[in-house]
Amino acid sequence: MKKIVLLAMAICMAAATGVSAKGGPTVDLPIEKQDTIVVKMANGAKMILHLQDMKQLKAFKTYSLDSLMRELDKYIAEVDKLEGAAQQDDASKQMTVVFNKTGDGKATEQVTVTIEETDAQGNVTRQQREIKVERRKEIVSDEVVAIVREAVKTTHDDDDEDLDDEEEDTTTHVKPYKSTRFNLDLDLGLNTFIDREDNNDIFVPDLKPMGSRYVSINSHLISQIGGQKSPFFLVSGLEFAFNNYMFDKNVIVQDIDDETVFTKIEEVKYDKSKLATSSVNVPLMAMLDFKRPNGKEGFHVGAGGFVGYRLGSHSKIKYEHDGSTTKDKDHGSFNLTDMQYGLTGVIGYDDLSLFVKYNMNDLFKENRGPQLNTISFGLRILN
Repeated sequence: MKKIVLLAMAICMAAATGVSAKGGPTVDLPIEKQDTIVVKMANGAKMILHLQDMKQLKAFKTYSLDSLMRELDKYIAEVDKLEGAAQQDDASKQMTVVFNKTGDGKATEQVTVTIEETDAQGNVTRQQREIKVERRKEIVSDEVVAIVREAVKTTHDDDDEDLDDEEEDTTTHVKPYKSTRFNLDLDLGLNTFIDREDNNDIFVPDLKPMGSRYVSINSHLISQIGGQKSPFFLVSGLEFAFNNYMFDKNVIVQDIDDETVFTKIEEVKYDKSKLATSSVNVPLMAMLDFKRPNGKEGFHVGAGGFVGYRLGSHSKIKYEHDGSTTKDKDHGSFNLTDMQYGLTGVIGYDDLSLFVKYNMNDLFKENRGPQLNTISFGLRILN
């Protein structure tokens, strides 16, 4: 019976944090002034926690109870000796466990085990042992602490305000679950044209692959559907996209008589010729995101659509003229379609993803330029 009492005392005391730097009992309030939590085991055993406040409960998961039990096993024999001695004489013996902070800055707690004996004449003798118990984060799972926390809340709701104030100063509190979060990420990729057959004899230039870049700065709103363990998410938000279409083989873009045409120039050698656009887009994408066993991001895949609006556009050419470099810009609209819409998808692992974006809208307005669609693809770097 004394074994069980000793182990129950050790567990209860390890779960509390009311210890001063000079040592002393972990629990020092009368029972009637404390919150009491009884954890019933499947085999009928009970673990009783006496808590002075919510701060002690939050510190419960920082203790390595398994290391404490391993150390205390060494002293179970002492309890057996006490039981044997009690049967042979009238001496009174008892064992107490006191937790003290080591003060050395290490993640340990010093435990003093005291065996006290009182003989028939009233003389008291004591024997002491000192051990150290490891302190580690997350030894008790968040789920266990959440269950215990809910039990305390039902009997001591007044402590909630104190808990909110104290959580700012600790790293071991249970983070509240949020089904919706904001995420910043960056898309870096390339653009390409899809030339439709109905262009007939209209000239469509080739693009320089590495010069036709796509950049998008995204603020995504990610909402989990179906509870904390569900892999299903909806992704929305705002995306600010910048498309560069750099033309190959000395081609320039022009607006002639309110129609956009591509022209190949022979007289001048262009170092750079491009059309650049900017737009704001709103995506709506369904995504499956599977967590790894350690809780970190794992494999994810998503698909959906987007709508947007063109913010601006300009053309730029760069060439040598009379021994100096000349750059010309034209900030016209070039009959580009204002409304944007299309399909988007993403696939990846951890914080690195591949994205693809297909503009279903024509790049230029109907009958005012070549009928083209664009595809952007590349890497999405998550923050």
